[in-house]
Amino acid sequence: MGAILGEIGCRFRSNIENHIKDYELQKEDDVEWLLGPLDAIIHSPEIVLDAFQYETPWESWYELYFHNKDATQAYVAYNEPFMTPERRKRVRNSFYLLTEDEKKKASSPNSYSKDLLIKETLNVFTAKVVPSFWDEIVVPFTEVGIWQAVLLNETIALFPKGWHANYLEKTYVFSKADMQKIVDDKKSKYEYTDEEIEKLNAYWRFLDMTPHFDQNKKSNYDRLVSYLDREDIIPSVEINGDKAVASYCYWSEWSGFCRASVPVERRGQSVSVGKAKKEVLIAYDCGICY
Repeated sequence: MGAILGEIGCRFRSNIENHIKDYELQKEDDVEWLLGPLDAIIHSPEIVLDAFQYETPWESWYELYFHNKDATQAYVAYNEPFMTPERRKRVRNSFYLLTEDEKKKASSPNSYSKDLLIKETLNVFTAKVVPSFWDEIVVPFTEVGIWQAVLLNETIALFPKGWHANYLEKTYVFSKADMQKIVDDKKSKYEYTDEEIEKLNAYWRFLDMTPHFDQNKKSNYDRLVSYLDREDIIPSVEINGDKAVASYCYWSEWSGFCRASVPVERRGQSVSVGKAKKEVLIAYDCGICY
């Protein structure tokens, strides 16, 4: 089953890469194409999957939502802007905090209806009016269905991101070929001199954080190579009643080689995907901060 799950992951990733270009999401009317490789997940034919951009002063990413197939009118969060363009720029660039009156006004956006398209960028106040897309889909509680739900939940990491959200970037291991590519690409990342490693660790100590660089760098690379022969790098799903755990491995420039364990719970005809538990198998940090 692991090989089947891995193949689904590869198709899902390739499908996104074929539709995404640079920072902007390249699309026509929706992102229904996202569900192409996720054939176990279904929804009403009256609605389509789409994406809107979510933004904070520090980061941006895309969120998924459903709207009616015949929707044409754009959603407008506020009839009148609660901030002038100048004030909005100050909020974004200097982290200026809103006054209590502004917070109250900002936290009361217009309600959202599936008859509307979300064309504007939403924030913490406006995004909360958009219903969860999980409420609209049917997910079979099988290994394949659960894994496809986890992949759909990973869309945020695979779609374009801005600034701090780039910490979400991952190189997924869906096959042994993926693992081989990580081993080949990351060899140079373990070739720091002892002096370079100490400088990087001193930087992390200065930030009052645990140093991320192991002095025994060659040993770490050898350990990374050893995972090429292991079967547990391939995605897996374990089901226990109405609960399940999906596991997969990935590379992060800010953590190293990791395994994620994602709790999934049956919720009616759909599922609830929880926060992944990260296990760092081989530590690494590129030393770059956004």
